[in-house]
Amino acid sequence: MLAGWTYQLKQKRYLARCQHARMREYLRAAAPSRKADFRKICYLAVDLEMTGMEVDSDHILSIGFVPIDNMRVTLAGARHILVSSSLGVGQSAVIHGIHDRDMVGASSLSEAMDCLLEALQGRVLLLHYAALDLAFLQEASQRLYGVPLLAMVADTLVLENQRLQRNSAGQHGQGLRLSDCRRRYNLPDYHAHNALVDAVATAELFLAQVAHRFGREHAPLTRIVSG
Repeated sequence: MLAGWTYQLKQKRYLARCQHARMREYLRAAAPSRKADFRKICYLAVDLEMTGMEVDSDHILSIGFVPIDNMRVTLAGARHILVSSSLGVGQSAVIHGIHDRDMVGASSLSEAMDCLLEALQGRVLLLHYAALDLAFLQEASQRLYGVPLLAMVADTLVLENQRLQRNSAGQHGQGLRLSDCRRRYNLPDYHAHNALVDAVATAELFLAQVAHRFGREHAPLTRIVSG
């Protein structure tokens, strides 16, 4: 209950501070109900590619997202957005495979974030290792809109860690990378790698996790969100 009130208070506070039309529309939308069964909620699985892991010095190169509606991955709503930057890709190309030549016609960060907000409105933000991607999204939102990104967050890494902690064997020796987590549910590896592929992989992992954990049991959203 306290988390729900905190979210609503932040909504009001951010609306009072923000003048950007796209963010104001996002903030006015009704938030998902924490009391509702998680199956009744819509989600948006998101993944980012960045030049590095330091929010203060690195930047977003691409955003991939895919909706989950009625507990099904909705590929028709999937998007992969390359994000232009005057700083270029640099040496990070060896990690994510995005090169400066790929950035011709890329969207500005403002355009990409506006698109993400439109897709995320009224949904739970689903990430794998939320601490990293959310930090970049928060920084971008603060810079563009003057307020942090307000979202209820479900983290497949956290959900998997909880499962391992419940297991008598504990977490010892168990990897928490996206691919490691997927293998425990017999989900296939994706050999192609970009933000959209990882967003789809995260969505599939989430559906496997909640099916394994809850079966047909009624479970409110509050049991799987962390923000």
